[in-house]
Amino acid sequence: MQSKAITKIGLAAVLAASTGLLTTIPAAPAQAAEVDGPEVKWLVSLWGARRGFTEGIEGLAQYVSDKTDGNFEMSLQYGEVLSSSRENLDGLHIGAFEAGAFCASYHPDKTPALGGLDLAFLPIASLEARARVVEDYYQLPVVQEEFGKWNTVPLMGILMPSYEAMGTGEPPDTLGEWKGVRISSVGGVGQLMSALGASITVVTAPDMFQSMERGLIDAATFPYTYAFASYRLHEIADWVTDNWGLGATVCHSAVNKDAYEALPDQYKELLREGIAAGYEHQIEKYREVDIENEAAFEEAGLTRVPLTDEVRAVIEAAAEPSWIAWVASATEEGLPAQDLLESILESAAAAE
Repeated sequence: MQSKAITKIGLAAVLAASTGLLTTIPAAPAQAAEVDGPEVKWLVSLWGARRGFTEGIEGLAQYVSDKTDGNFEMSLQYGEVLSSSRENLDGLHIGAFEAGAFCASYHPDKTPALGGLDLAFLPIASLEARARVVEDYYQLPVVQEEFGKWNTVPLMGILMPSYEAMGTGEPPDTLGEWKGVRISSVGGVGQLMSALGASITVVTAPDMFQSMERGLIDAATFPYTYAFASYRLHEIADWVTDNWGLGATVCHSAVNKDAYEALPDQYKELLREGIAAGYEHQIEKYREVDIENEAAFEEAGLTRVPLTDEVRAVIEAAAEPSWIAWVASATEEGLPAQDLLESILESAAAAE
């Protein structure tokens, strides 16, 4: 199902991510550049501020800068100064900037094939495994073609941890106790919560703390741990699910195809090498903040809610129909969706 002949920027990361041999990001070279080449500056369109979400691209940018003694600069532009987060693909298409990040969920009609990576409760147990799955997926011809429609080449995946739920009140230790819990959740993860009997609503992240504090909602699902800590939900919550792994959104970074093809060969190779370092850097940053956040959660006295066999059975039963629904919808759009789903599951099994 996967084409070994396809050349892509992150290809070197596939084996590196799956074996744990991701190279560490070196310190800035003290003397001559390790890779000679001309001065190249890429503008990279991002939104928000520097955070765990962007650390993979930060790591890659540092890697190529160090290796070239600053001659290859990926200038990360935060705060939507170059483009709205929902319009980065359009900007890349016309060459308004050289590289940028985007989330398929922001505009599913633009990159429907990439939506397969956002399915809930996929059997991906670690960030390393998710990097492997993403890199494998990027190699598929239909995914390459999807990037090509936007005059782009995939750079690297933007990993996010799996979702958990955190809330107030009595911990929902049994399946029956989830009935009627008012929880803010979206997408496939929201479907899983609904299957448990929870009442689903959608609250924007900036309004989450106030909504929970006022009792407008009982709980929320977020990437664990950093999103909960970022919005201080642990300060008012009573419980948190323990290693449920409800699913994770994958966002992406891409390069304008013309900008990539204009690079000298040694810089293209450097990007291929640097992808693995970027993934490792992001994963390490997540782990660092997890240690701090777990300590804060412990201090807050949060009760851990284990994943019981009964609850797991309900979640699994709800996850499969959501996959089938995505396959049906994507197939109607002309995609080989069943093959795409099988590729994800095969990559996940190999990564584990």
